[in-house]
Amino acid sequence: MIEYRDVQAAQARIAPHIVRTPLLRVPALDEALGCQVYLKHEGFQTIGAFKLRGALNKALSLSEEELGRGLVCASSGNHAQGVAYAAHKLGAQAVIVMPTNTNPVKLAGVKRWGGQVELVGTLSSQREERAAQLVRERGMVEIHPYADPLVAAGQGTLALEVLEDLPDASLIAAPIGGGGLISGIATAVKGAAPQVRTVGVEPAGAPRYTRSRAEGRPVQLESVQTIADGTRTDHANPDNFAVIQARVDELYTVEDRWIEEAMRLLMTAAKVVAEPSSALPVAAALCGALPVRPEDKAVFVLSGGNADPALLARLLA
Repeated sequence: MIEYRDVQAAQARIAPHIVRTPLLRVPALDEALGCQVYLKHEGFQTIGAFKLRGALNKALSLSEEELGRGLVCASSGNHAQGVAYAAHKLGAQAVIVMPTNTNPVKLAGVKRWGGQVELVGTLSSQREERAAQLVRERGMVEIHPYADPLVAAGQGTLALEVLEDLPDASLIAAPIGGGGLISGIATAVKGAAPQVRTVGVEPAGAPRYTRSRAEGRPVQLESVQTIADGTRTDHANPDNFAVIQARVDELYTVEDRWIEEAMRLLMTAAKVVAEPSSALPVAAALCGALPVRPEDKAVFVLSGGNADPALLARLLA
C-alpha cells in the first residue's frame, strides 16, 4: 500500500516535467451542482490527461538498462499517451497495446509521441495478456496503468496541488477506472488533510470497486458497458481495492446519460471540454448521487480532455 511519503517523492521527481494544472473556481456551475465548484482540469497537461503524472514517475525511476529494454503498456488511451511521451523524452522505445475500439484522439496522441501501437481486443484483460507476453518474450519493462505503486503515487500529486491551492477544500471527487488515480488522491489527502472527503465515482456500467466494497473483496465483472472509455477495466485490482477500502470515504456510480449531461454542462456553462471518464464526478453531483451543500468547497477532478470530436458534436447538436 502506497504511503503519503511516496506521493511527496513523486511530486519532487516529476515537477520539472509536467504542467502544474490550475484549480479553477467556476461559479457558473454552483447552482447546477449545489455547491461551490472548483475544477482541477488535467486536460491542460501536455498529453491532455492526468496519466502523464504516473507514467513519468515510473519511467523516471527506471535504470538506463531498464529503459534500454523498452517500455510497454496496455491502455485504452490516456496512459498510452503518457507512456509514449515518457519514452520519447527519455529516448526509449515504447510498444502500446490499445483496444480495437480506441478513441481516435488518444490513438493519434500515442502516434504523435512515437509509440508503436498494437490494437488488441476490447477488454482490459485481453490487452494486459498481450503486454505480459511482450515482457516475457522481449524483456520489455511494463508500466501498468494502475497496478503499480509508483504510477499511483504519481497520480496522487494532483491532490497535493489542490490542497496547496485550496487548503479548506470540503471534498475532492475523482473518477475511478483501474483505481490508481483515486488511490493516489486518497493517500495524499489522508496524509495532508484527513478532514477533506475523498470521493470516487464509477460508471454504472463498470462498477468494479462499488461492487467490491459491497462484497468485501475484489470482483471481476462479467461485462463492461459505458461511454466512459477510460474506465472500461473489467476487474478490481487487489492493491488498489485495499487503498480504497482504507482511505476513500465515499463511492458512487452514475448512468451514461448523466455523464453526457455533465459533458454538455461543462462545455456550455464552464466553457471547458472534458472526456466522458473525466466528467464522472460532475455527473454524480448533477444527478444528486453525490451529497453536497451550498457552502461546500467541492473540487471536481477532470481527469482529461481527450474527447472524440464526433461525440462532442453529437452532444451539442
